[in-house]
Amino acid sequence: MTDFFARSFLTKTGRCLSIVFFLLLLSACSVHKIDIQQGNVITQEMFEKLKIGMDKTRVKMTLGTPLIVDPFRRDRWDYVYIYEAGNTNEHQSAHLVVYFENNQLTKIDVQSALPKEHEVKKPDSPLRRSSSSPGPAGGHAH
Repeated sequence: MTDFFARSFLTKTGRCLSIVFFLLLLSACSVHKIDIQQGNVITQEMFEKLKIGMDKTRVKMTLGTPLIVDPFRRDRWDYVYIYEAGNTNEHQSAHLVVYFENNQLTKIDVQSALPKEHEVKKPDSPLRRSSSSPGPAGGHAH
């Protein structure tokens, strides 16, 4: 009878140890979440360069291509920037709307606060190169 209890105890102990081992193994696997950047980077400095009366080409040169151009209202361009860090709770967004009449900028509507250039959050993209393998001549990767 004691042999049965001993064998049952060892079986249960072995199962528990196996479960603990696999849980520890599983917890060692971390999930890497990527940073998500959508839209155009919009800064306070870029906004300050806009002037009423600019044509669409100059606005595009200043802000880039708009994220949203409504096909029913082609005289309204929406510039949106959203950044969400993958492994932290960092979040940043900016929204700017520009309006045109006869190809000329007539109104600028700041929908949300625009960050300064040095405050813009962007995904980190370090150049990963080992010290033993120098890159191409000039030190620039292409």
